Amino acid sequence: QAITTGGVTYREQPWHKECFVCTACKKQLSGQRFTSRDEFAYCLSCFCNLYAKKCAGCTNPISGLGGTKYISFEERQWHNDCFNCKKCSLSLVGRGFLTERDDILCPECGKDI
Repeated sequence: QAITTGGVTYREQPWHKECFVCTACKKQLSGQRFTSRDEFAYCLSCFCNLYAKKCAGCTNPISGLGGTKYISFEERQWHNDCFNCKKCSLSLVGRGFLTERDDILCPECGKDI
């Protein structure tokens, strides 16, 4: 149908504001932050839940959007705030660490493994 007011342009195509919605949850994207994958538009929440890597500490998605910093080691990733020793909770960002199965430990707590 014709767009008379409040149109949105996405990928050089016109959309009614009401028709430009998240592929997954159908929430309107006009005026919201969104991203796309394979030509499909997603709200940030759906995109993170569907495609983002999950933090090994808290299991929440790591979006990497907006300058979010994260740690990556082998096949796992952590939010900076979640990269802590399993025993004493010391932040291990920028420090040496040891691994014991799925846990990460500071050198002091890991000295007996």
